[in-house]
Amino acid sequence: MSALPTVQIEDVRSFWEANPLSAASIPFARGSPEYFAYYDALREVNEPLAFSYQLHEYSACKGKAVLDVGCGNGYVLSKYAQEGADVSGVDLTPTAIALCQQRFDLLGLRGHFNVANAEDLPFAEATFDYVCSMGVLHHTPNTTKAVAEIHRVLKPGGRLIVMFYHRNSALYRLKFPMQRLLSGKPLQQLVNEVDGIGNPKGDVYSKTELAHLLRDFDHLELFAGLLQNWMVVPRGSRFIPEALLRRFEKRWGWFLYAKANKPVTAL
Repeated sequence: MSALPTVQIEDVRSFWEANPLSAASIPFARGSPEYFAYYDALREVNEPLAFSYQLHEYSACKGKAVLDVGCGNGYVLSKYAQEGADVSGVDLTPTAIALCQQRFDLLGLRGHFNVANAEDLPFAEATFDYVCSMGVLHHTPNTTKAVAEIHRVLKPGGRLIVMFYHRNSALYRLKFPMQRLLSGKPLQQLVNEVDGIGNPKGDVYSKTELAHLLRDFDHLELFAGLLQNWMVVPRGSRFIPEALLRRFEKRWGWFLYAKANKPVTAL
């Protein structure tokens, strides 16, 4: 895989502590109601609310124990909590955990939040009915270990819902090679910089690679999503109709989603 061998967990922590998800694009005080509303609107451009409900199965989780690994500012967890789930969130950075708690306080929701490493989750085996992780596990130095930890804390028959960056996307296969020629930057650097200059690690996975990573799970479902103009052509170039992009996003989308179950019988 394309991981940088010198990356340490503290490198990852330092970057995301200084650069909370989308914070640089939000023109409001961090943790304010306006901050969360602006973030939610940005996110729902990429993942409309109806799609988020379908993806995360919020409505099926009343009374279920749900963990979000890399919970960020609590967007996904708050939806689970609003549907009656018993939610927990872990994130590598204190800033993310503080934001998550602030969101829940503003909404009058209850949740459990901890600063923790995805590669060493602070929970007993078979604790959760659902574990999700959106665009997080490809940033940790040892992704395989993080996946094993999720498998460990899921109950037998428990549900896995994750998102990784897609190797066979328009962004990676078409635009990045052109940018590499023009900028002289290594391909890996271009992948990392999707999340900001200085991001130490960002991996991409094909469906085959992700299926192998998740080989200890059953009933695996893989599908791509999110294809936008900037992922195909330079910013400011002629607009490509959204209807045309939607026709190809399941093949060329930048987000690669996976849903699966932990086997009921131990492997």
